[in-house]
Amino acid sequence: MVLERLVGVKEALKNPFKTFFLGIFISMIALFISYTMFTHSTGLYMTIIITLAALPFMNRLLRYEEKEDESIMEISTFTERYGDIIIAYIAFFSGMTLAMSASFVLLPGTISEKVFHEQITEINIIRGKFEFGNKFIEIFMNNLSVLMISFLFSFLFGCGAIFILAWNASVLASAIGLVSKSYGGVKALPSAVLMFLPHGSFEIGAYLIGAIAGGLVSAAFTRRKSLKFWQILRDSFKLLLVSFVLLIIGGVIETVVIMI
Repeated sequence: MVLERLVGVKEALKNPFKTFFLGIFISMIALFISYTMFTHSTGLYMTIIITLAALPFMNRLLRYEEKEDESIMEISTFTERYGDIIIAYIAFFSGMTLAMSASFVLLPGTISEKVFHEQITEINIIRGKFEFGNKFIEIFMNNLSVLMISFLFSFLFGCGAIFILAWNASVLASAIGLVSKSYGGVKALPSAVLMFLPHGSFEIGAYLIGAIAGGLVSAAFTRRKSLKFWQILRDSFKLLLVSFVLLIIGGVIETVVIMI
């Protein structure tokens, strides 16, 4: 596969910048293909194409990480075992988000609205859902459901949560793009990113860690010879616990500090 030639698994874990640019590359190709071939639901097809392109690579990444973690389980800390793959996921997600945000702002309005139509609709639905009632509970429960889906998708399909992550990256990119265009276009892009960074970093981080937790368990099951299976299972639970805490922090920031 072409992606194997671009970035190897070891490279992705050692050099997150390569994974970051891989996220940009895949997103741009997916955007071009979806806009060229699909006149309806372009944004959804873009997410599907990103998933199809990234899934084999991300599955190999998880299998390699699970095998490596098994070999250093007794001599490494929790952070040492999973820090590199968490950073790799963050880099890939950031690359996707940056590519789609810039595309949203740089493309003519009619084209960006067509490409990101489903994402814009989702943003409007989210805004309406949280307009009334206890905003923290509503936001937390919604984010918790996304976290659980990310974990289950990764557990059932290896790295199936890449679809959820790609979709969330496209929705976040659309939100950033909308704000940027409202405040002057490209020059407002950094400010728009900073607007979503305080709470978004915690919430997206929770989804990424949840996806890693499910993927590691899936990889251990798939190998069937994992010598440290129960330790990996305990680590997966710890990762889920970290995700849960991140969601709480993100929800508090979003509702109490930012007051959107």
